[in-house]
Amino acid sequence: MTFLLDLAIVTVSCLALGLASKYLRQAAIPAYIIAGIILGKSGFDFITSYEFVEWLGKIGVILLMFYIGHEFNFKGIKEPGRVFAGCTDFFVNFIAGFSLGLVIGLSLLEAFILASAVYISSSAIVISSLIENKRLIYPEAETVVWLMVFEDIILAILLVVLTSIMSGSLAMIPVSLATTLLFIVFILVLIGRLSNFISPLFERDDEIPILLIFALIFGFSALAPRLLDISLQALAPLLGISLQFHISEVIVAFFLGSALSGVKSFRKLFGATISFKNLFLTIFFFSFGMLFQFQFETLSSAYFVLALTALITISILGKFVSGALIGKRLHGSLETGLRVGAYTTPRGEFSIVLLAVVIGMETGNYELLLSLVVAYVIILSLIGSFFAKHGDMIGKAIMAGINKLL
Repeated sequence: MTFLLDLAIVTVSCLALGLASKYLRQAAIPAYIIAGIILGKSGFDFITSYEFVEWLGKIGVILLMFYIGHEFNFKGIKEPGRVFAGCTDFFVNFIAGFSLGLVIGLSLLEAFILASAVYISSSAIVISSLIENKRLIYPEAETVVWLMVFEDIILAILLVVLTSIMSGSLAMIPVSLATTLLFIVFILVLIGRLSNFISPLFERDDEIPILLIFALIFGFSALAPRLLDISLQALAPLLGISLQFHISEVIVAFFLGSALSGVKSFRKLFGATISFKNLFLTIFFFSFGMLFQFQFETLSSAYFVLALTALITISILGKFVSGALIGKRLHGSLETGLRVGAYTTPRGEFSIVLLAVVIGMETGNYELLLSLVVAYVIILSLIGSFFAKHGDMIGKAIMAGINKLL
């Protein structure tokens, strides 16, 4: 029964630190990671069934991507200026993170992973800050929400690219993207065909609708990558080339959620999955901290401190620069753009999710990268929450400084 004791330790510790962070009006994500660090391998090592807790955490990642896919709106891409805003946010911040990664001595792959983690803001912190601080009525709020949606698209692409690089070669990236696109179309068409059959099941008032939801999520996430791999291996001899491609389970969950968003009867039950998502995602953040082993000699070195300081500084500046460009182009106001930069500063769940998915929670060959990203997320989620809360004040202060210089 040790797994019950471990589950009690996870939930009680996350509850305590989560309540403390809510009381202090801070982001809860770093609190859950810190709980895992304190009670896991780097701390008191209270957990005994590590694989069980890690397994529960992986369910949280799948449910998170399913949730994002359901909320994703493809039609928003057509709105004027939105592609410019998303691309500007991506290129400014991704290039800044990649460049710094190379400067501090990371490999090309590690720099790419670092840049991906640096680029992606925390949708949970950003959106909740807009709501709690009553910023949704501001003209730039819609732009900020769209940036979070655009990052969801890029996150899916980055996961495909990174998993392709790690499982094959650079030459496999176009094949991987094309295969993923075809696979997405297959999922959308299949769910569309099955919608008439599954819609009545979602309207039942017993346990069948919930079982159906999780059967679809886990069934597609588990079986689809394997069936795709078998199909590619069968085609390889016919095409005369070697096809090595792995589509991540979280990508399947993302587009499954998008496909099910078109099933009207499912929308009524979607709220039920959010509670499960919140629970298992909390366990995921705990498990990430639990499995991560801090190398305290690395953390205390002047090199690490300087690298982390530079990473945080460049990340904050990058969001303000991209926000200023977006604000000037879309809203004709530099100050509005600075507020966009302040609102999108927080980093959190996606940086950790991307890191965990790509390197499979293995810390052996990524010691510096892991230490940087974990410390980076914890610090910047706290600083970013402050920036998001006081975006108006920060935007006016920076604008006043600019006016004095001019």
